[in-house]
Amino acid sequence: MRRPAGLRKPAGQTAPKPRDAKTVTFPAPIGGWIRNQNLSTPGARMPDGSKVSGAFVLENYFPTATGIRMRGGSNLYATIGDGTLPVTASFTYVNGNNQKLFATTAAALYDITSVTYTDNMQLATEAGDQIVNENGLVLTVEGVPAVLESFNGGDWSVVQFATPGGVFLRAVNGADTPLAFDGTSWGVTPAITGVDPATLSFVWVHQRRMFFIKKDSLSAYYLPADSIGGAAVELPLGGVFSRGGSLLFGSTWSIETGNGLNEQCIFVTTEGEAAIYQGTDPSLSTAWSKVGVYRIGRPLGAKAHIRAGGDLVIATDIGFVPLSQAIQRDISALSPSAVSYPIETAWNEAVAARPSGWACEVWPTKQMAIVALPTNGTDQPQMFAANARTGAWGLFTGWDGRSVVLFRDRFFFGSSGGKIVEAEVSGADQGKPYTSACVPLHETLKAPASLKTSLLMRATLRAPSEIVPRLSLQRDYKVSLPGAPDAIAVSGSGVWGGGVWGQSQWGGVAEKNIYQRWQSVGGSGYAIAPGVQITSGSLVAPDVELVSIDVTYDQGDIVT
Repeated sequence: MRRPAGLRKPAGQTAPKPRDAKTVTFPAPIGGWIRNQNLSTPGARMPDGSKVSGAFVLENYFPTATGIRMRGGSNLYATIGDGTLPVTASFTYVNGNNQKLFATTAAALYDITSVTYTDNMQLATEAGDQIVNENGLVLTVEGVPAVLESFNGGDWSVVQFATPGGVFLRAVNGADTPLAFDGTSWGVTPAITGVDPATLSFVWVHQRRMFFIKKDSLSAYYLPADSIGGAAVELPLGGVFSRGGSLLFGSTWSIETGNGLNEQCIFVTTEGEAAIYQGTDPSLSTAWSKVGVYRIGRPLGAKAHIRAGGDLVIATDIGFVPLSQAIQRDISALSPSAVSYPIETAWNEAVAARPSGWACEVWPTKQMAIVALPTNGTDQPQMFAANARTGAWGLFTGWDGRSVVLFRDRFFFGSSGGKIVEAEVSGADQGKPYTSACVPLHETLKAPASLKTSLLMRATLRAPSEIVPRLSLQRDYKVSLPGAPDAIAVSGSGVWGGGVWGQSQWGGVAEKNIYQRWQSVGGSGYAIAPGVQITSGSLVAPDVELVSIDVTYDQGDIVT
């Protein structure tokens, strides 16, 4: 076609070129859940100073050194009591091959080392009709029979202690006569004298002596060396703490003094003061002296602390604070030194909603430190989980942990209704599916004023079989995830009835492969982040690791 007469092509004009799609890769957020920095600053600062990718949402994922993995599910292990009382404490006895697991409610103590019936069973006739009592209530058989009953309280503090006469457990709760376990049976002897023993609320061991806290007081007591009973001697500490309150718990703490580790005795109050003493015998001024008193933040429970090597890490209202940092910094500058600093905002929100009753445990073989938040009223069951090696955090939802304990390298938490639940087993939470969700920190992709329109996404996953996650675009620092996807299909070769004779390996670990599949995902924003959701609901624990997410997008021009 010829150009009409009199019209000329403007000088220098060329035909518009098609816009090329751009691609960006969001690495798996091995820096974990980040809730302490400006939303427009991507990346997480690790303990060694390096900067790695982080996530704004990291729910039911656990950060590892190479990616993030879906957490395992949970199974009901046992039911204690009649199902009306929550679990208040769980603890172990380990002496060689004699290993026991115990749990309590406010009314009774139970041995749950081996369980015949996981749940209470309703009695019925051969015809299937329920058997009721004279009041019309259905009769049941308890899943676990009680060892001891008729308690006045259930907040037991327990310590294991070896003496020349054997290895014992000593248990106190501030309401009942202290208990003792000799490896075979429970009793109340040997007795503790010199104080009303029912008022003793916490117990720990330091330098071959048992120390106790008297409930609602600033007095501690101690027993003779190598003894679990006898005359308790008062150690008044009212003049030591300037902020008042009462003693909440005590522990031992080891610090490097230049001549090796020096074990010291710690007394912690409800008002967040920690008094440190060194020595072996409080009755001798030459063998007992005060090192100092330091502020650490108000502790969130008598069991809200863990041992990390020789250090003591305490869950407080300003963070998960190592005692080694508290003695070096003023409390006003202590928060940035807390282990929980990357999730500072989330931690503070949890403290405001749930100010007490927290519990902590370390799972060394999983490199996992777990902080169980109390569930009150309409609170969502939650636990904070940190990678003990990297310091990266994640959020576990759906786990109601009133107490936590590690037994034979298995993690259990006590829940409401007398439920003892084992964690990181199966691919469902007590038969119900759960969803993992990840949203990395938003990126402006070096063009904050340009609109980015998502075209395609793909997640790179390591798993034994192909998994297609639900992908979405999250934009402009807001998270609006779509509904949970259907549960993934997990290979059942390791499940009874799911293997192929001569091909499947019973109890074997399936080989992981890399799976990637592009999906069309729409949406636009100036700052963008992919959302990744996977639902698990099978008998097999999900062995799924997210490596990265690729996003192709179209970048618009800046409009002025």
